[in-house]
Amino acid sequence: MGLLNKYIFRKASIAIGGLIIFAICVLLMERILRIFQDVSNSATPAADASTMILNLMPHYLGMAIPMALMLGTIITVDRFSRTSELTSALGAGVSLFHMTKPFIILAVILSGVAFYVESIAIPKGRYQFRQAVHLVKQQSYAAILRQGTPTTVGNRTVFPGNNRDGDAIGPVFIYEEFLDDGERSVRITTAEEAQLIVREQTRAVVLQLENGQTRLVTNDKQVEGDFEFDNSAITASASLVSFRARGNDERELTTWELMNNQDGSINAAVDRNTNNAALHVRIAKSVLLLLLPFIAVPFGLNYGRNPSSAGIFVGVVFLVAVQKALELGQSLGAAGTVPPWAGIWPIIILIAALAFYLFQKSAYKMGQPPLTAFGYVVKDALAWLKRDLKETKDTLSQGTVS
Repeated sequence: MGLLNKYIFRKASIAIGGLIIFAICVLLMERILRIFQDVSNSATPAADASTMILNLMPHYLGMAIPMALMLGTIITVDRFSRTSELTSALGAGVSLFHMTKPFIILAVILSGVAFYVESIAIPKGRYQFRQAVHLVKQQSYAAILRQGTPTTVGNRTVFPGNNRDGDAIGPVFIYEEFLDDGERSVRITTAEEAQLIVREQTRAVVLQLENGQTRLVTNDKQVEGDFEFDNSAITASASLVSFRARGNDERELTTWELMNNQDGSINAAVDRNTNNAALHVRIAKSVLLLLLPFIAVPFGLNYGRNPSSAGIFVGVVFLVAVQKALELGQSLGAAGTVPPWAGIWPIIILIAALAFYLFQKSAYKMGQPPLTAFGYVVKDALAWLKRDLKETKDTLSQGTVS
């Protein structure tokens, strides 16, 4: 790689890397607010929120990479055009294809990263995120106890008071039903104060009771025993319900698992068409990244005294349109309306044809860059429309006068 390509590669890497970080931060902002709501009743909100955010990172990274590659390439090429560096390089005999090589290398690297993210990181991260949400819901009773709200877990109901300072709660009234030799009995425990402890390893919630009494009420409503204690500990929860195994839907399956399940024989929970449509769209997204430099470079070109600034806008609209088209194709394939491959790969073929046309016209033919020429077409069309409206207005005016 020559000095010019190293220079372009460095500038493009900085632009694309910065856009990836920026896009992830923007995309996470709205979800973070929802995560804070989910963990508001958690016993360990900071740890749970961090776990959820880390598991969501691959999902947003997969969304950020195509946008960053597209916009980073357009911005870099546009800056070279505006500072006349591109014109100088072309005047020195360096072809546009030669200057596109750094963007192609970046596209190959990001395509590999995106394939790994889509194939492994996102499916496993989505499952672990759902598992973390399930765990928070299972353990939210800890915060409810701190608020003094009666809580029933299993056969035990805890009525906590909330007139204590700090983490202490009290007084505490605990009502527990159980079978003793086949007969229904009730155990009643009271305590002046309790400390709520969350064990780090098992995350089990334990009530450390102080200055209390325990009484047993038999089925015939007779009180037996009157046990007093200074300190006692009970578990305020039943054992946590285990989360389901991974693979409830196609979004939790890795690409290799989707490949092995193309006939639907391994994971019956996922429909065969849904499985195959998800497989094709994941591969197509990686292929799409390899085509983006041949579209983004022409979008970023600017010549002349009045450079166009439409590249970024058109690039964003183009990517959004492609994403929606892929989603539509995937849904049609999953529903069985079309074969799973037919909803995805025709779109990629059209994009490849567009990339070939735009890059060939920009690199091997003389003329205005695509967006600049498009701007002139729009300008001429608006001028023609304005002139036609004026002629129509004049004709109507003359008819009214006569």
